[in-house]
Amino acid sequence: MATRRSIAGWMTVAMVMGQLAIIWIKDLREHGATEPFLGYAPNLVAAATLPGLWVSLRLKRGFDADLPHGWSQLWRDTVRHVLAVAVTSGCLLAWEFVQVYRPNRTFDLQDIWATLAGAALWFAAVAAGRALTAPAHRRFVAASAAETTTLP
Repeated sequence: MATRRSIAGWMTVAMVMGQLAIIWIKDLREHGATEPFLGYAPNLVAAATLPGLWVSLRLKRGFDADLPHGWSQLWRDTVRHVLAVAVTSGCLLAWEFVQVYRPNRTFDLQDIWATLAGAALWFAAVAAGRALTAPAHRRFVAASAAETTTLP
């Protein structure tokens, strides 16, 4: 159980840091920063960090993080990551399209591109997690397979 909380905790920390970065970016814009990147950076950061919250919340169901290789197994749960990106990016894109009908809001195509780039960053982080944990994952899986196949 401690492993599951540790994994969910680190994923939540990453998401919270991303949300704090969004607040900081919006504060910079309100105080006169005019860099074009600051206009669509919140969508980029949100799309890159919100899947982490989704994954950490879903860790409470259907994921055996108590295995010795739980952390490395998390990066191989492709369905969980694709679903996380689909839900969070879908909500961000829906919000962008809803802004057409809201007063004092504007629809911006760059926000859509930033959301898609943020989703790509999340998939890059998942690929990096897989690559970094691959040797340990192979070792743990081989050890558990050896334990289950040996006869008493």
